[in-house]
Amino acid sequence: MEGHITIDELEKWLKWRTFPPTRANAEELLESLGMQAYNRWGIVRKTHGVMADDEIWLRFEGETLRHKDVCLRKNLYYPQESSIAE
Repeated sequence: MEGHITIDELEKWLKWRTFPPTRANAEELLESLGMQAYNRWGIVRKTHGVMADDEIWLRFEGETLRHKDVCLRKNLYYPQESSIAE
């Protein structure tokens, strides 16, 4: 069905948007997210699936976040606001 993704496609996307549980500093990353155990969906809920080099992210029901609220490179996407903050 056009405009919809399958569960398998969603799982692949989630895997791509999170660090692997075998990553060397996975425990520290989990701790920084306030998590005690690895949970891919939990990580995406905390990070919104944001990556540094693209503009794709998730906004969950009830949230009013905008791209500028979650992007990692504000100086790239919002340079006028970065210079004001400095």
